[in-house]
Amino acid sequence: MTTDLPARFSYLIARTRYRWRSSPPGAPVVVFSMAKTGSSALAAALRDAYRGPVHHVHDLDPEFLAREERQYRWDGRPWRIWDAQRLLRRPPSPARPWRVVSIIRDPIAQTMSAFFQPGQRRGYLHAETTVGSLQERFGDRFDRLPLRWFENQVLPGLGIDVFATPFDHQRGYQVISTPTVSLLLLRCEDLAVAPAALGEFLGSADPLAVPRANVGVEKGYGELYESFRAAVRPTASQLDCAYRSQAVQHFYTAEEIDRFRARWSVPSPMGDELGR
Repeated sequence: MTTDLPARFSYLIARTRYRWRSSPPGAPVVVFSMAKTGSSALAAALRDAYRGPVHHVHDLDPEFLAREERQYRWDGRPWRIWDAQRLLRRPPSPARPWRVVSIIRDPIAQTMSAFFQPGQRRGYLHAETTVGSLQERFGDRFDRLPLRWFENQVLPGLGIDVFATPFDHQRGYQVISTPTVSLLLLRCEDLAVAPAALGEFLGSADPLAVPRANVGVEKGYGELYESFRAAVRPTASQLDCAYRSQAVQHFYTAEEIDRFRARWSVPSPMGDELGR
């Protein structure tokens, strides 16, 4: 870990400013999702449409957040971590319920995209980077897919077992409500339903415009990202682990799962329109 004093002072100034920043009144809307699932676009849409506080977080485990903040003190301004910590100080209640949006994505595609996201900050994505060097660094990540995110994050964080309610595949989204939380579940692969779903979720008669945001193939490393996705192939056992998991089986139909398998089993994958 670097001990660069300018970075340290920059962190302290940003942290102080954040603590003094007031949040809009009202019950919060929280985009609570794994990284690289299209959550940035939904958060942007909600901030444009909702006058109350909108938070975009990936984790609500206080111990994990504390560790992440210690890492970022030297190389960033962890607004998302601070937002999560602020939320934990005022948990949902019947008097101040949360509206939460969470998204799932094909775990193979999500893992590839999440690998690229921090590449520049962590120093392994630069002008001299090759597909071969990325494959070597990627290593065994397909053996560590985020298949239990809902059990590890949503269940303890919100008290909701998403698997207890059948997912509406035809509609493409699902709302689960408790006295303290209203949870909207979406799938990254068919975010075309998101404008109508978000409008309904906020009680609006009109759909919410959802911009494109944080799209991997549209970034400076987009061409390298596409080449990497074409070169990396999970093994048959890794595909089985991913697509026989409870999360995938719950949120996707058998036909959709077959298409995922086909995408990663052929020499060149089908295009991923979202590319996040």
